[in-house]
Amino acid sequence: MKNVLDQINSGLIGGAVVLVGDLTQNHIFYAAGCADWQTGTPMTTDSVFDIASITKVVGTNSVLLAAIADGLVDLDKPFTDYLPEFTGNMPQPVKVRELAQHISGVNINYCHTGTLDEMYRGILNVDFPYPPRTKFEYTCTNYILLGFMLEKVYGRPLNEIAQERVFRPLGMTETNWTEPLDGLQARTIRTINADPGIISDFGAQAYFPRPFGNAGIFSTAADLAKFARMMLKNDGSIFPKHIVDLCFKNFNPPEIQPPRAIGWNMASALIPDGLSPQTVFHSGWTGQTLWLDPGTNRFVIVLTNRKADWAEAQSGRKAIAEEALSML
Repeated sequence: MKNVLDQINSGLIGGAVVLVGDLTQNHIFYAAGCADWQTGTPMTTDSVFDIASITKVVGTNSVLLAAIADGLVDLDKPFTDYLPEFTGNMPQPVKVRELAQHISGVNINYCHTGTLDEMYRGILNVDFPYPPRTKFEYTCTNYILLGFMLEKVYGRPLNEIAQERVFRPLGMTETNWTEPLDGLQARTIRTINADPGIISDFGAQAYFPRPFGNAGIFSTAADLAKFARMMLKNDGSIFPKHIVDLCFKNFNPPEIQPPRAIGWNMASALIPDGLSPQTVFHSGWTGQTLWLDPGTNRFVIVLTNRKADWAEAQSGRKAIAEEALSML
């Protein structure tokens, strides 16, 4: 693929895995470049990636959907109803959905030092500088708080719930939260700021070995394809249909842009040509994007190990997706 090779040659990425599929089959499954540019280990279609913030939708948001389906969480109740230990300052109560849509007004900065318990208590004391529903600000803090809330209502760690409710039922046998599964280290990529197998996100790395709501899942393109098909089929096998529908509907007020579903981005500027306006997606800081299109029942997975500018690499992944779609 020309776009992949050009980005490797320019030094923007080390390598890439590209998977395009629909409800029944993969149409393109391609790998090029290096998984680890220090050792020269080649990228392969089964390379294991730190999927960074895609953790938010594959992991934390999935557990949120499970909690809604189980009647444990109501999107329109204050998150502090479920996490009464929260001690931070808020101008007014913040609903669960406002965290999930990144319109809560929470501080983008959070405590990431001290012992794990000190870090936990520090995050539960984060402030909300703005009232909810006044502006969009994408921040990891929203999903960290959602993660703590979900662990509270289930009384169990996020990774255990995700494995039980999503990963194991879907056969995602190479997906794990906090570190690669045993035996997969040799297939794990190097990221821009961390050795293979080490979480790239500073907060999730500091909270290791506990799972963190914003990042820290390791997975493969093939496993993510299983997740993508489940979401697009929406056949009730994992979540009830009306629950999955929450991920494909814009809930942000018209005056707040970009549009956001529960967990997922809907900004039209980042949807590749070849997918419909119904597409939702999420990206990861270290170089990954997952697009789901219920309009065409197609999904596109572009996993890279970014080596240079974040914004240029994000645009580059869209270009890779467009080239792949043009080949169908």
